[in-house]
Amino acid sequence: MPSHSPNAFPKSLRLRSRREFLIVQDTGVKVSADCVLALVKPNGQPTSETRLGLTVSSKVGNAVVRNRVRRKLRELFRTRRSELPKGLDMVLIARNSAATAEWPAYVRAFDRVVSELRRRFPS
Repeated sequence: MPSHSPNAFPKSLRLRSRREFLIVQDTGVKVSADCVLALVKPNGQPTSETRLGLTVSSKVGNAVVRNRVRRKLRELFRTRRSELPKGLDMVLIARNSAATAEWPAYVRAFDRVVSELRRRFPS
């Protein structure tokens, strides 16, 4: 397995199958923030890295807008994943307000999710 930079976003850090998404969405803990809703579930491996899945529905906007929202959320996770507790599977669901939100709103929302996860899932 090739080594990757600490800020990379390799496949091992992604939720990739529909089954993985559904498990988190059905049984995960909800954490609400401004423009995102986070659903989080421990993945049973407390020493493993937290994995991310993104959901941006067509209600958020057209393909260009949805991809922009995904890129912003992925960038936040990629650069700040060291702040998250380990051993979690997380699905970030973009709300309609994410389409018009500026970068500081994304940062505030992600910070709120991180602080709530640290409170609920202490390392």
